[in-house]
Amino acid sequence: MGLSNLPTELVQAIAELLSEKDVLVFAQLNRQFFDILIDYLYARNATRSNASALIWAADKGYESTARQALANGAKPSATNRRGDTSLHLATNAGNLRMARFLLNAGVDVNKQNKYSEIPLSAPARDGNEELTPLSYAAMNGHVDVLKIFLATNRVDIESKDSRGWTPLAYAAAYGQAEVMEVLINVPGIQLESRAQWGITQLMLAVIHGHEAVSRILIEQESVKGDATCDAESTALWFAVVQGHSNIVKLLLDKGCNPHLTCHKGNTPLWLAIDHGQEEIVKWMQQSEHQPNVSLNPTERRKQMI
Repeated sequence: MGLSNLPTELVQAIAELLSEKDVLVFAQLNRQFFDILIDYLYARNATRSNASALIWAADKGYESTARQALANGAKPSATNRRGDTSLHLATNAGNLRMARFLLNAGVDVNKQNKYSEIPLSAPARDGNEELTPLSYAAMNGHVDVLKIFLATNRVDIESKDSRGWTPLAYAAAYGQAEVMEVLINVPGIQLESRAQWGITQLMLAVIHGHEAVSRILIEQESVKGDATCDAESTALWFAVVQGHSNIVKLLLDKGCNPHLTCHKGNTPLWLAIDHGQEEIVKWMQQSEHQPNVSLNPTERRKQMI
């Protein structure tokens, strides 16, 4: 009896005596053996080798292999010795197509490895153990990855770290305008969510000098330009303090009030005067909210008494 005539039961019995590597060699002897053994090999790998085929496929970018592994019993939660899931490996390799496939297959986007690293953030979290994958993508401007995560409907768009920062807050603070354009259109997103000390997303963008992101936010109907933080400071107040004249002009053009006082009684207008920001003072003099204030120091002192 030739090898090609061996019954299926005998072929499978022989395979049971071999290592996975040898089974693969055996399966490649002819098409019949391959058809008999390929599903058996994947199923065996899933149960006896912790789905190493899935892990390997994710790392190397072989979607067809990953698909076959999952179809034959590999658990999406399978990990390697480091505790990395297939999604860790796919995202670390920058393989967005594989990452999308694995997310759709049910791999946990928030699963940590043995080093408390989650997919996406493992390469460069700078010690911030709190970063979610969505916040990491927002912070670094990974728009394509962000869209993949959002499409799964399995991520918390309002998740906060210990500072109260959401993914939107990270996009604002790091000036990721393209990310911001995506996030503001997510149904239910809270554009006025508050971070630590009552800081708004607009304030974060202003403080860090990101004009494009500030513009995107101030143009949203639900964003209150004159909202105050716990210290009763407004976004305009922060723009003056930081010396971001272009953002000051933007906020004034959008109707922000230069006469609102912080907890110390200082207004953005008086701050601009005290800092010698004459151009900003002139802009504020033209504001519908505030009457003209003299640029002459003596006159200003008289007005302040």
